[in-house]
Amino acid sequence: MNQKECILGIDFGTTSLSIVLLNVVSVKIEKVYNYNTDAYIKYEDSSIKEQSLEKIAFWFDKVINIIQSKPEYKIVAFGFTGQMHGIIGLDSNGNAVTNLVTWQDKSCEKLTVNNQNILERIRFLTGDNTLVCGYGIVTLFKWLKYEHRVDIESFCTLPDYFAKKLTGNKKSVRMSPSMAHSIGLFNIETNEWNKILIEKAGLENLSFPIIEETESIIGYMNSAPVVCPIGDNQASFSGSIIDKNKTVLLNVGTGAQLSFLVEKKDHVLYKKYIDGLETQLRPYSEKFYLLATSFVNGGNVYKSLFNFFKNVGYTLLGIENFDDLSIWNNMMKAGTSVINSSCPVQVSPFLEGQRKNPDIGASISNLRSNNFDAPHLIYGFLEGMALYYKTGFFPEFKNEINYICGSGNGLKKNELYCKIIETVFEYPLHLTSYNEEAAVGAAIHAGIKSGIIKISDYEFMSTLSENSKYD
Repeated sequence: MNQKECILGIDFGTTSLSIVLLNVVSVKIEKVYNYNTDAYIKYEDSSIKEQSLEKIAFWFDKVINIIQSKPEYKIVAFGFTGQMHGIIGLDSNGNAVTNLVTWQDKSCEKLTVNNQNILERIRFLTGDNTLVCGYGIVTLFKWLKYEHRVDIESFCTLPDYFAKKLTGNKKSVRMSPSMAHSIGLFNIETNEWNKILIEKAGLENLSFPIIEETESIIGYMNSAPVVCPIGDNQASFSGSIIDKNKTVLLNVGTGAQLSFLVEKKDHVLYKKYIDGLETQLRPYSEKFYLLATSFVNGGNVYKSLFNFFKNVGYTLLGIENFDDLSIWNNMMKAGTSVINSSCPVQVSPFLEGQRKNPDIGASISNLRSNNFDAPHLIYGFLEGMALYYKTGFFPEFKNEINYICGSGNGLKKNELYCKIIETVFEYPLHLTSYNEEAAVGAAIHAGIKSGIIKISDYEFMSTLSENSKYD
């Protein structure tokens, strides 16, 4: 049997595990696996957002076993990516001794140390006001300075944990700059942990992961190289954009990001926009930074609206069993029906707050008797989010880009939303011709770093886009 040589790209998302098999010869996506991990742990305190590693491991092991059972595929490399900022505590043997604390966790806004909440305390000690709840370094501070845990000797992100597990390496953690930067207290100019601020926070006794500046091979699985994981923002960009210097990427998943490549020598031109909270320079390559504006309000906001309509049906009409797909489809149809409304509802869609203003809430205005209905509310939320995202579309972009590249289910499953984005941004929106862009980006990254892909990511992406139908 002639085996197809494939790179396995793995994306640990906020709600799902996605894996692609990328054929490096035909430049096609051979297979896609996507599972809802259902990993969230339920707490009475809604500020706690943690996930079960056991549940995630179940699906990860399941897919790896499925792929290994298929003799027609030869896995020649493994690439990892996934949710950034979140963190797992490790003991001296490299074993997990905590749950995954995700980027959505806000518990450090409630718990206090020396009459300050944990977030305020670490900001005070380090002088770094760009730190926010959900960043790994803040969670570390909670574990060591509030909970006084003595079993935590090191840490890693979710993709790092499973990449390490796949190689059989139990102890040492090697982390890419893109993942390390998402943890906090990391210097992107030197690609090093900021040891001075780490000491000020009192975390110097921890074993911080080794930084792999070249994002190289960290081990092997059945002789196939496992490449150091990269951040999902960087992977999505790499797996979506063909003309990387002439496009911005708008990715809408649970949250959303607007991303653009900036040459390192030119990054001062954008310094006035970089607040370190919503807009950041992120590691990307030797030549480029990724200028990313991240929004905590994305598909999660539209899901909340969906849940509101379900709650109305249950509370007022006594309906217990819903066809969720029909609700999603009817929401899009309803919103489309008022696309040219002369009296639109105006929505500030901050159901999840903002990184720079966590206390802000959502608001609805311009309600009248003739627009106080579901269609106007749906359209208003979508338009409100589009206007929110446009705040990350800086004036300097206008002469640099030709179109907006869209990715993520938040756009791909909502044609109305795509039309609204084009109207608000006044640029055409081109959706990627395949799903699971972050997993594709992880596979391409692994192929290039391991030397299996001999051409540039630009050339590879051009070919992939032409041959992107799944076999």
